[in-house]
Amino acid sequence: MKNILTVDVEDWYHICDIEHILPPSRWDQCESRILANIERILTLFSRFKVQATFFVLGYIAERIPEIVKMIGREGHEIASHGYGHIQVYKQKKEEFLQDLLRSKILIEGMTGEKMIGYRAPEWSICDGKKDSYWALDLLAQHRFLYDSSIAPLRFIGISNAPTIPYRVSTSHGEISEFPPLVMRSPLGNLPIGGGWGLRIFPYRSIWKTIDQLNRLGHPALIFCHPSEFDTFSPPLALPWIKRFVCYGKIRTTEERLIRLLGDFEFTMMRRVLLG
Repeated sequence: MKNILTVDVEDWYHICDIEHILPPSRWDQCESRILANIERILTLFSRFKVQATFFVLGYIAERIPEIVKMIGREGHEIASHGYGHIQVYKQKKEEFLQDLLRSKILIEGMTGEKMIGYRAPEWSICDGKKDSYWALDLLAQHRFLYDSSIAPLRFIGISNAPTIPYRVSTSHGEISEFPPLVMRSPLGNLPIGGGWGLRIFPYRSIWKTIDQLNRLGHPALIFCHPSEFDTFSPPLALPWIKRFVCYGKIRTTEERLIRLLGDFEFTMMRRVLLG
Protein backbone atom coordinates (compact mmCIF):
# COMPACT_ATOMS: atom_id res chain seq x y z
CA MET A 1 0.00 0.00 0.00
CA LYS A 2 1.37 3.37 -1.06
CA ASN A 3 0.63 6.20 1.36
CA ILE A 4 0.68 9.89 0.40
CA LEU A 5 3.49 12.29 1.29
CA THR A 6 2.90 16.04 0.96
CA VAL A 7 4.64 19.34 1.71
CA ASP A 8 3.07 22.79 2.08
CA VAL A 9 5.64 25.08 0.46
CA GLU A 10 5.43 28.28 2.50
CA ASP A 11 7.86 30.27 4.61
CA TRP A 12 8.01 30.59 8.41
CA TYR A 13 6.00 33.83 8.46
CA HIS A 14 3.01 32.40 6.60
CA ILE A 15 0.96 31.89 9.75
CA CYS A 16 -2.79 32.38 9.61
CA ASP A 17 -4.59 34.85 11.89
CA ILE A 18 -1.55 36.92 12.91
CA GLU A 19 -2.19 39.85 10.58
CA HIS A 20 -2.27 42.16 13.61
CA ILE A 21 1.27 41.02 14.49
CA LEU A 22 2.78 40.53 11.06
CA PRO A 23 0.60 41.84 8.20
CA PRO A 24 1.23 40.57 4.65
CA SER A 25 2.49 44.05 3.74
CA ARG A 26 5.59 43.26 5.85
CA TRP A 27 6.32 39.81 4.42
CA ASP A 28 8.88 41.21 1.98
CA GLN A 29 10.85 42.56 4.95
CA CYS A 30 11.15 39.12 6.60
CA GLU A 31 14.23 36.96 6.19
CA SER A 32 13.34 34.10 3.87
CA ARG A 33 14.57 30.74 5.16
CA ILE A 34 12.64 28.42 2.91
CA LEU A 35 15.31 27.59 0.32
CA ALA A 36 17.65 25.79 2.73
CA ASN A 37 14.71 23.98 4.32
CA ILE A 38 13.39 22.78 0.97
CA GLU A 39 16.87 21.54 0.09
CA ARG A 40 16.91 19.59 3.35
CA ILE A 41 13.51 18.04 2.60
CA LEU A 42 14.51 17.11 -0.95
CA THR A 43 17.70 15.49 0.34
CA LEU A 44 15.68 13.43 2.82
CA PHE A 45 13.19 12.30 0.19
CA SER A 46 16.02 11.44 -2.21
CA ARG A 47 17.65 9.34 0.50
CA PHE A 48 14.50 7.21 0.74
CA LYS A 49 13.86 7.34 -3.02
CA VAL A 50 10.36 8.69 -2.45
CA GLN A 51 8.36 11.19 -4.48
CA ALA A 52 5.90 13.59 -2.88
CA THR A 53 3.34 16.27 -3.73
CA PHE A 54 4.49 19.83 -3.01
CA PHE A 55 1.66 22.34 -2.60
CA VAL A 56 3.46 25.51 -3.63
CA LEU A 57 2.32 28.95 -2.49
CA GLY A 58 2.21 31.35 -5.43
CA TYR A 59 3.83 34.09 -3.34
CA ILE A 60 6.86 31.82 -2.86
CA ALA A 61 6.99 30.70 -6.51
CA GLU A 62 7.02 34.30 -7.70
CA ARG A 63 9.77 35.44 -5.34
CA ILE A 64 11.96 32.33 -5.29
CA PRO A 65 11.35 30.53 -8.62
CA GLU A 66 14.40 28.33 -8.04
CA ILE A 67 12.33 26.39 -5.48
CA VAL A 68 9.83 25.33 -8.14
CA LYS A 69 12.69 24.28 -10.43
CA MET A 70 14.38 22.27 -7.66
CA ILE A 71 11.19 20.39 -6.82
CA GLY A 72 10.48 19.67 -10.49
CA ARG A 73 14.00 18.44 -11.18
CA GLU A 74 13.60 15.79 -8.50
CA GLY A 75 10.46 14.46 -10.16
CA HIS A 76 8.00 15.49 -7.46
CA GLU A 77 4.45 16.65 -8.16
CA ILE A 78 3.77 20.39 -7.96
CA ALA A 79 0.27 21.40 -6.87
CA SER A 80 -1.34 24.66 -5.75
CA HIS A 81 -1.47 26.17 -2.27
CA GLY A 82 -3.11 29.32 -3.61
CA TYR A 83 -1.23 32.59 -3.85
CA GLY A 84 -1.60 34.74 -0.75
CA HIS A 85 -2.10 32.19 2.07
CA ILE A 86 -5.56 33.38 3.06
CA GLN A 87 -8.10 30.98 4.54
CA VAL A 88 -10.83 30.25 1.99
CA TYR A 89 -13.68 31.20 4.34
CA LYS A 90 -12.23 34.71 4.69
CA GLN A 91 -12.61 35.32 0.96
CA LYS A 92 -15.56 35.98 -1.29
CA LYS A 93 -15.93 33.62 -4.23
CA GLU A 94 -14.45 36.18 -6.62
CA GLU A 95 -11.45 36.78 -4.34
CA PHE A 96 -10.80 33.06 -3.95
CA LEU A 97 -10.97 32.51 -7.69
CA GLN A 98 -8.57 35.39 -8.33
CA ASP A 99 -6.11 33.96 -5.76
CA LEU A 100 -6.46 30.46 -7.21
CA LEU A 101 -5.96 31.44 -10.83
CA ARG A 102 -3.08 33.80 -10.04
CA SER A 103 -1.18 30.90 -8.53
CA LYS A 104 -2.26 28.41 -11.20
CA ILE A 105 -1.25 30.59 -14.16
CA LEU A 106 2.03 31.59 -12.54
CA ILE A 107 3.23 28.10 -11.63
CA GLU A 108 1.99 26.38 -14.78
CA GLY A 109 3.88 28.99 -16.76
CA MET A 110 7.03 28.02 -14.86
CA THR A 111 6.65 24.24 -15.11
CA GLY A 112 4.90 23.87 -18.46
CA GLU A 113 2.56 21.31 -16.85
CA LYS A 114 -1.06 21.46 -15.76
CA MET A 115 -1.64 21.39 -12.01
CA ILE A 116 -4.41 19.03 -10.95
CA GLY A 117 -4.36 19.46 -7.16
CA TYR A 118 -5.08 22.15 -4.57
CA ARG A 119 -4.73 22.55 -0.82
CA ALA A 120 -6.18 25.53 1.03
CA PRO A 121 -4.21 27.31 3.77
CA GLU A 122 -5.08 25.84 7.19
CA TRP A 123 -7.48 23.21 5.76
CA SER A 124 -9.99 26.02 5.31
CA ILE A 125 -12.66 24.52 3.10
CA CYS A 126 -15.41 24.18 5.68
CA ASP A 127 -19.17 24.18 6.14
CA GLY A 128 -21.38 25.74 8.81
CA LYS A 129 -20.51 29.22 10.08
CA LYS A 130 -17.27 29.25 8.09
CA ASP A 131 -18.91 27.99 4.92
CA SER A 132 -16.50 27.74 2.01
CA TYR A 133 -17.63 24.39 0.60
CA TRP A 134 -18.45 26.31 -2.59
CA ALA A 135 -14.71 26.35 -3.36
CA LEU A 136 -14.95 22.75 -4.57
CA ASP A 137 -17.27 23.88 -7.38
CA LEU A 138 -14.72 26.44 -8.53
CA LEU A 139 -11.88 23.92 -8.34
CA ALA A 140 -13.81 21.42 -10.45
CA GLN A 141 -14.82 24.16 -12.90
CA HIS A 142 -11.16 25.02 -13.47
CA ARG A 143 -10.18 21.39 -14.02
CA PHE A 144 -8.57 20.52 -10.73
CA LEU A 145 -8.92 16.77 -10.28
CA TYR A 146 -8.38 16.65 -6.53
CA ASP A 147 -8.45 18.76 -3.40
CA SER A 148 -6.81 18.26 -0.02
CA SER A 149 -8.38 21.02 2.06
CA ILE A 150 -11.00 19.37 4.27
CA ALA A 151 -9.74 18.16 7.63
CA PRO A 152 -12.13 15.78 9.46
CA LEU A 153 -11.54 17.67 12.70
CA ARG A 154 -13.74 19.45 15.22
CA PHE A 155 -12.13 22.89 15.38
CA ILE A 156 -11.04 23.25 11.75
CA GLY A 157 -12.52 21.63 8.69
CA ILE A 158 -15.62 19.44 8.87
CA SER A 159 -15.75 17.19 11.93
CA ASN A 160 -17.93 14.47 10.38
CA ALA A 161 -16.19 14.42 7.00
CA PRO A 162 -14.81 11.06 5.80
CA THR A 163 -11.36 10.14 7.06
CA ILE A 164 -10.36 8.30 3.87
CA PRO A 165 -10.17 9.59 0.27
CA TYR A 166 -13.60 10.15 -1.27
CA ARG A 167 -15.38 11.75 -4.23
CA VAL A 168 -17.43 14.95 -4.04
CA SER A 169 -20.12 15.85 -6.57
CA THR A 170 -20.16 19.47 -7.72
CA SER A 171 -22.11 21.41 -10.34
CA HIS A 172 -19.06 20.98 -12.61
CA GLY A 173 -18.49 17.27 -12.07
CA GLU A 174 -16.78 15.18 -9.42
CA ILE A 175 -13.57 16.02 -7.60
CA SER A 176 -11.52 13.74 -5.34
CA GLU A 177 -10.92 14.79 -1.75
CA PHE A 178 -7.86 13.62 0.22
CA PRO A 179 -8.08 14.27 3.99
CA PRO A 180 -5.06 14.30 6.32
CA LEU A 181 -4.45 11.37 8.64
CA VAL A 182 -6.47 11.51 11.87
CA MET A 183 -6.82 9.17 14.83
CA ARG A 184 -10.19 8.42 16.38
CA SER A 185 -10.55 9.04 20.13
CA PRO A 186 -13.32 9.63 22.72
CA LEU A 187 -12.67 13.36 22.22
CA GLY A 188 -13.16 13.11 18.48
CA ASN A 189 -10.62 12.86 15.67
CA LEU A 190 -7.06 13.87 16.55
CA PRO A 191 -4.70 15.47 13.96
CA ILE A 192 -1.77 13.07 13.76
CA GLY A 193 -0.91 13.42 10.07
CA GLY A 194 1.31 16.48 10.31
CA GLY A 195 2.10 19.67 12.18
CA TRP A 196 1.94 19.63 15.97
CA GLY A 197 -0.02 16.35 16.01
CA LEU A 198 2.69 14.44 14.17
CA ARG A 199 5.24 15.89 16.58
CA ILE A 200 3.34 15.45 19.85
CA PHE A 201 1.37 12.21 19.80
CA PRO A 202 3.15 8.89 20.46
CA TYR A 203 4.77 7.45 17.36
CA ARG A 204 3.28 4.05 18.14
CA SER A 205 -0.24 5.52 17.87
CA ILE A 206 0.57 7.12 14.52
CA TRP A 207 2.11 3.88 13.22
CA LYS A 208 -0.87 1.83 14.36
CA THR A 209 -3.38 4.16 12.70
CA ILE A 210 -1.53 4.05 9.37
CA ASP A 211 -1.22 0.27 9.59
CA GLN A 212 -4.95 -0.12 10.24
CA LEU A 213 -5.81 2.09 7.26
CA ASN A 214 -3.46 0.20 4.99
CA ARG A 215 -4.91 -3.17 6.04
CA LEU A 216 -8.32 -1.86 4.99
CA GLY A 217 -6.91 -0.81 1.63
CA HIS A 218 -6.72 2.95 2.25
CA PRO A 219 -3.71 5.29 2.01
CA ALA A 220 -2.73 7.61 4.86
CA LEU A 221 -1.87 11.22 4.04
CA ILE A 222 1.09 12.86 5.80
CA PHE A 223 2.05 16.52 5.49
CA CYS A 224 4.83 18.81 6.67
CA HIS A 225 6.12 22.38 6.30
CA PRO A 226 9.64 23.60 5.47
CA SER A 227 9.80 25.65 8.69
CA GLU A 228 9.51 22.42 10.69
CA PHE A 229 12.99 21.46 9.49
CA ASP A 230 14.53 24.68 10.84
CA THR A 231 16.03 25.50 14.22
CA PHE A 232 15.25 29.20 13.73
CA SER A 233 12.85 30.74 16.25
CA PRO A 234 11.52 34.05 14.91
CA PRO A 235 11.20 36.98 17.31
CA LEU A 236 7.42 37.13 17.06
CA ALA A 237 5.17 37.68 20.08
CA LEU A 238 2.73 34.94 19.10
CA PRO A 239 -0.25 33.91 21.25
CA TRP A 240 0.65 30.77 23.21
CA ILE A 241 -1.62 28.52 21.14
CA LYS A 242 -0.02 29.70 17.89
CA ARG A 243 3.46 29.24 19.33
CA PHE A 244 2.57 25.70 20.41
CA VAL A 245 1.07 24.80 17.02
CA CYS A 246 4.04 26.21 15.10
CA TYR A 247 6.96 25.26 17.35
CA GLY A 248 5.90 22.66 19.93
CA LYS A 249 8.50 19.83 19.82
CA ILE A 250 9.48 21.05 16.36
CA ARG A 251 12.80 19.21 16.42
CA THR A 252 10.97 15.88 16.30
CA THR A 253 9.55 16.50 12.80
CA GLU A 254 12.50 15.17 10.85
CA GLU A 255 12.94 12.24 13.22
CA ARG A 256 9.28 11.25 12.86
CA LEU A 257 9.39 11.51 9.07
CA ILE A 258 12.53 9.39 8.89
CA ARG A 259 10.82 6.68 10.93
CA LEU A 260 7.67 6.83 8.80
CA LEU A 261 9.64 6.69 5.54
CA GLY A 262 11.44 3.63 6.86
CA ASP A 263 8.29 1.88 8.08
CA PHE A 264 5.85 2.58 5.22
CA GLU A 265 5.73 3.14 1.47
CA PHE A 266 4.89 6.66 0.24
CA THR A 267 4.29 8.38 -3.07
CA MET A 268 2.81 11.55 -4.60
CA MET A 269 -0.92 12.33 -4.70
CA ARG A 270 -1.11 12.23 -8.51
CA ARG A 271 0.11 8.64 -8.60
CA VAL A 272 -2.45 7.47 -6.04
CA LEU A 273 -5.24 9.24 -7.95
CA LEU A 274 -4.32 8.27 -11.49
CA GLY A 275 -2.37 5.08 -10.89
